[in-house]
Amino acid sequence: MADQTALKEQVAPMSDVKLIGIYGLPGCGKTKLIGVLKSFLPGDKFEFFEGSEVIDSLVDGGLERFKTLPPPKQRAWREQAIEYIQHRCAQSGKGAIVAGHFMFWNDNIGPEPAPICTEKDKEAYTHILYLDVDPEVIVQRRRDDPTRGRPALPVSHIRRWQDGEKTLLRQMCYENDILFTRIASHAMSDSNTNDETLRFVATLTDFCTHTEIINKRTVETRLDEIIAKLPSTVETLLVFDADKTLASVDASDLFFDQQGDASPLKPLFKTKLYTYSAFRQAMLLFEQDHTNKEFHARCEEVALQITLSDEIKELLSEAQKHEHIGVVIVTCGLSLVWEKVLRDAELSIPVKGDLVARLQGHHGLRVIAFGDSEMDLPMLKKADQAVVVVGEEEHRSKSMDRVLQEAINDGLEVTQARIPATASLRLAGTDHQPAEVVLGSKSFIDPITKQRMPTILHATDKNVAKLMQTAMRDASIFGPVLREAHRRVGYYLATEYLTEVLGLEECDIMHVQGNKTKGHRLSDEQKTVIVAIMRGGEPMAFGVSEAFPAAMFVHAKEPEQLDPKYLANQSTVILVDSVINSGKSIKDFADHVREVNPKLRVVVVAGVAQAGAVQAGGVVWKLALAENFSVVALRLSDNKYTGHKATDTGDRLFNTTQVD
Repeated sequence: MADQTALKEQVAPMSDVKLIGIYGLPGCGKTKLIGVLKSFLPGDKFEFFEGSEVIDSLVDGGLERFKTLPPPKQRAWREQAIEYIQHRCAQSGKGAIVAGHFMFWNDNIGPEPAPICTEKDKEAYTHILYLDVDPEVIVQRRRDDPTRGRPALPVSHIRRWQDGEKTLLRQMCYENDILFTRIASHAMSDSNTNDETLRFVATLTDFCTHTEIINKRTVETRLDEIIAKLPSTVETLLVFDADKTLASVDASDLFFDQQGDASPLKPLFKTKLYTYSAFRQAMLLFEQDHTNKEFHARCEEVALQITLSDEIKELLSEAQKHEHIGVVIVTCGLSLVWEKVLRDAELSIPVKGDLVARLQGHHGLRVIAFGDSEMDLPMLKKADQAVVVVGEEEHRSKSMDRVLQEAINDGLEVTQARIPATASLRLAGTDHQPAEVVLGSKSFIDPITKQRMPTILHATDKNVAKLMQTAMRDASIFGPVLREAHRRVGYYLATEYLTEVLGLEECDIMHVQGNKTKGHRLSDEQKTVIVAIMRGGEPMAFGVSEAFPAAMFVHAKEPEQLDPKYLANQSTVILVDSVINSGKSIKDFADHVREVNPKLRVVVVAGVAQAGAVQAGGVVWKLALAENFSVVALRLSDNKYTGHKATDTGDRLFNTTQVD
C-alpha cells in the first residue's frame, strides 16, 4: 500500500477548484454521460474522472484490494482520491467532472445504508448533479449488462434507493454550500442537434466561470443598458419588487404549485439564507425538471394566473405619462413571468433580475422603491423614498415586521400602502408604525410626478461676470496675473453663491469697540472640505478658501487621490475646477465622494460650465437634481471647444503652453 502521509502532502486541498460531481445509481448512465460530455466540453477547460478509477490507481492492489479494506481505511482512501483530483485541477487550472457513488444498497433485504461520502467530499465539491433516470430503465440496464455483476433488484427497491439518495444529497448540498440539481435523461444524447444537451453543456461551462463578482458586473451592465434606453430627461425612477408587490401572489409559488408540489424555495432560503449561492440554487430548481420549451410554457401559464392590483396598475400607467419618470421592475425570481404579465397589461416596462445598486450614485437618479419583504430592505434603505406594500396577512412575509422594526430603529424612513385596502397595517399600534399612503391618491402621485429642478446657479448675465471673465478670456493674460483673476472669481462665487446654497451660521466675534458681538460664517465651515481639482482648479480654490478660512483644503488630480480620511466626519465637499466640459471628471469625483460618504453635501464651483453638461439630460444636470448636490459657475458657455496648449486654461495658468 502506498504511503498515505506522503500522498497527502502531495495533494493538499485546493478550495478554488470547481469540482462537479455526477451522481446516480449504478446503471443510470454516468459513464455514458461522461463520454457525451467529453465530446462537447473543451479539454483545455475540463478534466474528467471516474471516482473508482482514481481509487484503483492510488491503492496498491487496485480497486479489488480497496474492497477488502475495513470501512475506516476505505474512507481514508476516498478522501485521498478527492484531494488528488483537486490537486490535479488546481495545477492545470481546469474544472473537474467526477463520476461518483453516494451510497451502495445492492442488498434488497438489509436496512438503508449510510452515505459513503466523506468530509473531504463536502469541502471539495462545488456542484453535484444527480442523474435522475426512471427506475424501470435502470432495472433493464442492469439486467442487460451482465459484465458488471450487478445483482437483480426490483423496481420498488431501485426507487427507494434513488429517492433516498436524492433526499440526502440535496440536504448535504444545502448544508455545505454545494449547488445541487437533477439531470433528466433527455440531456444525455450524444447528438449535436439536441438542444437540451447543448443547454446542459452550457450550464456546466457556466458553473466553472460564474462568480458572485461576475454576477454583480452582469447586473450592473444590464441595469446600465436599461437606463440608457430611457429618455435622457428621466430624473426619477420608480423601482418595484415584483412578487407580492405588483400583485398579491408569488410567481415562484405558482410555478411549483402547477407541479402539485410545495415550493422548495422556503426550505432552501431557510437553510442558505438570501445569499448569492441560494439564488443560484433557486434557478436550478426552476430549470431542473423542464426543457427550455417547457420552462417558457410554464412561465406563460403562471403569468395567466397573475393580475396586477388596480392601485399598482394605475400608478404605473400614470408614471408612463411623464417623460421625466422611469419605471424598473426588480425580481430575484422569475423575470420571464413578470415580463409576460406586464406585456398582457399593456405596460412597456423593463424587468431586471436582481436588486438595484447603481441608480442613485452612478446614474444620478432619484429612486422611489416599493417592496414587501425582508429581501427588499436593502433596496428600501438606499431609496430616496421607500414604500412597503402590505398585502393580506395570509399571503405576506411573516418575518417582515421584525426586520422592518429593526430597520426603522436604525434610521429607515418608510411609509406603507395597503393592497387591498382591507389588509391590516404592519406594526399597527406600535411606536414604529409607518405612516400610511394610498398609491392611487393625488396626494401620493403628485409629489412623485412633479418634475425636480436642478440646483445650478451662475452669473452669466450679470455685469460682474462680464468684468471678471474678461481677464480670464484675454489671451495676453497668463501666469500669476491669470491665477489672481481666478482667485478673485473663486472668492466672488464663494461669497455671492455658496453662502446662499450652504447658508450661514452665527459666531461670536470681538467688536472693534471692545465688546463681544455676533458675526457670521459659512454653515458648518469647520466641517467643510475644499478640493482643488488639479491643476486648473487650484487658483480658484484658493479664492474659495480665502472666503471660508476654517474649511479644510486638499488637492486631488484624480478621484482616488481624495483620501477618505479627509471626508470623514465632514458635512460638505466643495469641488473646484476652472472649467466643466463634458462633466465626466466632476461625476467621477462625485461618485468617489458618494462611495466614501453618501450623505455628504457636494457643491461644484467652476469658472465656466459648458451648457451641454448642465442642460436637461446632461451629466452635471442629472447630478444637480439631487437635493444635496449643487453647481455654481461664473458663466455658462455654448462653446464646446476644448482648449489645448495656448488655449488650455491649465497651461495658461502655469505658463506651460510651450511644453509638448
